[in-house]
Amino acid sequence: MPDDEPEWRIQFERGGEQELRDAINRGMGIIPETKRQFAFRWLREKADAKEVRERRMLRYTQFTLWAAIAAVLVGVIGILVTLLH
Repeated sequence: MPDDEPEWRIQFERGGEQELRDAINRGMGIIPETKRQFAFRWLREKADAKEVRERRMLRYTQFTLWAAIAAVLVGVIGILVTLLH
């Protein structure tokens, strides 16, 4: 049934992660078993992608914070140098 996976992927993308989780958790079941296993893999892929995005956003936010702190320090130094001359 690996030939069916592209079709399942489209179906899951259309419905979304939450709808798929709800179907699994409510016991509605996904038949056949190969589709169910693929659903778990697909959800794991989505979770992994979300984790990567969150890590990138965190790094970007940290970089932005340090850039802002550096800009403030440069501004303060510039003011001090101007006042001392």
